[in-house]
Amino acid sequence: MAESAFEPPQQRESLADSGVNGRILSACFYAAVAVFAIVIVALVYAGWRNGLDLTTASGTWIALADDLKHGMLYRPMYSELGFGGTRYFPLHIVLHATLMKMGLGPEAAGHTLEALAGLTLIFGIYRILRKLRITPLTAICISVLAMAPQASQIAVLSIRGDLLPAAFVILGLSFCIGTRVDRRQVLVASLCFILAFAAKATSLYGVGAVILTFLLYRQLRNAAFLLVATGLGCAAVVGATSLASGGRFLVVMRACAVAAGFHLATGISHLVNIPVLESPVELVFLVLGFAGCIALVLTRGLTMPAVFFAVTVVSTTITLAADGTNLNHFVDIDVACLIVFAAWLFDERTKERAFGIAVMVSIAIFASSSALWSIRHMQGSGYWDFAYSPGLHDAVKFIGKQDKPILAMHPLLPILAGQRPYLIDAWMLAVVTEKNPGFEQPMLDAIRQRQFSAIVLEFDLPSKSDGGFNDDIRENYQLVKRFPRVLIFLPKTDAAGGEKIVN
Repeated sequence: MAESAFEPPQQRESLADSGVNGRILSACFYAAVAVFAIVIVALVYAGWRNGLDLTTASGTWIALADDLKHGMLYRPMYSELGFGGTRYFPLHIVLHATLMKMGLGPEAAGHTLEALAGLTLIFGIYRILRKLRITPLTAICISVLAMAPQASQIAVLSIRGDLLPAAFVILGLSFCIGTRVDRRQVLVASLCFILAFAAKATSLYGVGAVILTFLLYRQLRNAAFLLVATGLGCAAVVGATSLASGGRFLVVMRACAVAAGFHLATGISHLVNIPVLESPVELVFLVLGFAGCIALVLTRGLTMPAVFFAVTVVSTTITLAADGTNLNHFVDIDVACLIVFAAWLFDERTKERAFGIAVMVSIAIFASSSALWSIRHMQGSGYWDFAYSPGLHDAVKFIGKQDKPILAMHPLLPILAGQRPYLIDAWMLAVVTEKNPGFEQPMLDAIRQRQFSAIVLEFDLPSKSDGGFNDDIRENYQLVKRFPRVLIFLPKTDAAGGEKIVN
């Protein structure tokens, strides 16, 4: 009888071995994440110093903040300043401009804002994991792995409005997870979702997931209160922004928001093809996210993490269906994958926990290797692994102080030269021009009249005539200097007849 009250000797040994192996595996997990965290900090430090991923899109965000610093929120599509046009919402711009007014430079202010957004995102994930009853140390490690996908690293290194709305969405979600969600928590969550919307219009997937979950669990009052509060808040954001911009916000959004085209089939294709072709870590996250969601639904039903993942997949697919979207739009779905996988992995009824931890160890090691590669190859030619700052700063020194405006494809360059950018977003100008032929005519006239002190492009002109913008530059300007991703053209009348290119 005494023996039956205890496990047999072989079972006790098996349980002991399992406990030892689990502790060893957990220790490996903690160590791997610690190494990853150190590597990411090194990458961020080196990346910020060199302008890693500081692409022309980052220049657009900086230019919008610079305009606001000078008192203009959303410049007109065309004015004496030059060309405006953007699809970006105001919160990131306002915060960036505020930091610039506090004395930070345009790059330093942007990087500070991304750092704060990244830390907020990690904290929000941690809050969610703790409410799922995951131990503090494990929750910290899983939260840090949100920086493993390339999309998250791009968001931290560059200056663009992808990380800030994701952080507010996750923070809002963290107030709505649990068996008892009171009215005060719903109100705080609503404020977070409103701020997310103010940073990015497509961030309403977060409040949608929460409302859907409330309805599934028959929390009708919470669902109605969240819907009304967030709806009124979002309307207030649009109204206040329109008022603060003198009505320009709505005009610019109407001209640019849907100008680039939308194809749902393209969004579905991008959801799969972009990770497969550009980022293996994103692909692994997607696989784990779908697997975790299916397993979680089968074991616990439609919980908040599962619903949030499903809604985020739909939202990301719709976002990727718009022309001009890329890997940076995977931040939201990467975070949703991490949360739903962790919610399943650390459920009390999950038997595959050891396998899941082993997978996370592998992710941490692989992501560390990828980050180290980026640190060592910042001067490469890849779109997402190129240091922009040296070329931009060297170009500014070469051009010198000019009275006439500089036409630059990268809006940061004229800002560094002490000017207001003539062109906010070259890609959006091309898109709007395609819908409205002749819209770019003032710029073409200025090129033909050689009104720009310099024209700075990122890539060389095509060898063959295309009968447009490039031909006007070729006819009136001379390529005189090359820097990494920066080509400087000066007016032919200023470049002593047939001056040789300086390499």
